[in-house]
This record gives sequence, structure tokens and C-alpha cells, in this order.
Amino acid sequence: MIKVGFKRATFAVLDAAGQVVPGKVFIIEGKPGKGGMVEATISGISPDSIKVYASNTAYFVSAKGTGDVKADIDILDIPQEMQEAVLGRKKHTDGFTLIGEDTDPPYVAGILESEDANGQPVLYSLLRGKFSAGDERFKTNEDKPGEPESEKLTMDCTANDDGQTIAYGIGSELASKLRAYAFPGYTSEVPAP
Repeated sequence: MIKVGFKRATFAVLDAAGQVVPGKVFIIEGKPGKGGMVEATISGISPDSIKVYASNTAYFVSAKGTGDVKADIDILDIPQEMQEAVLGRKKHTDGFTLIGEDTDPPYVAGILESEDANGQPVLYSLLRGKFSAGDERFKTNEDKPGEPESEKLTMDCTANDDGQTIAYGIGSELASKLRAYAFPGYTSEVPAP
């Protein structure tokens, strides 16, 4: 399927029952100070095939389910509130953020939005997973204007309560149905594709 551009991503923190936590939905769509989507790569969609041999030949191939589904997501200017929420980081009473032994990322669902060649919305949802952050880098300015770099989050995905890991669809008609499935209990309107 052709995907043209990367319009937006929406991430929602899930509670222990798999429902969206009110106030913990983050829409990244390139608005100033709110972050912008750069790139996402989903790997492990298909499982590793296992061949079973009999009578000196490959007799059966087992390839059911998914592989180790992960998404590497590059975001320019990740909002701090989102970082803290999806990575399980805690705010100190004095306002700074802590990372340590009690850092415990919650489960999160995400929807990545693009368009096909005909301008129809293409939505991919990662139905449940936990985020981890890439390395923090500090680099000196050089003899040219500085250019901000995107930050990478990795989502290690797992199946939802229905046993599903990814949902996707094309077209405006499926978009609201997919959002309702990916974000159980969420009633606020997510922007239309």
C-alpha cells in the first residue's frame, strides 16, 4: 500500500483495564511547540517461518501470528508532558523530572496517519505496547546554524485483550471505527484525517 507523507500520530496511555486514561492522549501533528512526526518504522509484523521436514523434504511451514513487533518512531520536539507520560517518568515536587528505579512505562496505544496516492487516509494502529527512549545526545554547535534533530522512541508491542497487535485501514469511513477500537473508552474527538 502506498503511503504519502506522515500527517500525524496520536498516542493514548492505557489503564490496567485497557481503557484510555483521561487527559493522557497526545496528538503530534506539527503544531508549534507540540512536536511533529518525522518517521516511523514498524518491524516484526510477520513471524519467523519454521519449516518442518518429513520424508526428506519441507513438509509444513508454521508462520502463524506476528513476530516481535516493534515501532521505531522519530518525533521532532517531543512534548515533555508526553515523554513523561509514555515513558513512566515522575515529576519531582520541585518540578524537575526523575528517571530511576521506580520508572515504569505504562501500556500505550498509538495511531499513525498518512494518505494513499488518492488522498484517502491510511491509519496504522499499534494496539498496545510500552515505550522506551533512545540515547540523550549533547553536541557542540559548529560553524553553521544549528538544526534540531528528531528524538527516537521505540514501542515494544504486545497484543490487546482480543489477541491483536496491529490494526490498519484505508478511508475516512474506517478511520472513526479504527480509532474507537484502538482507543477503548476515549470519547473526545481525534482530528479527522
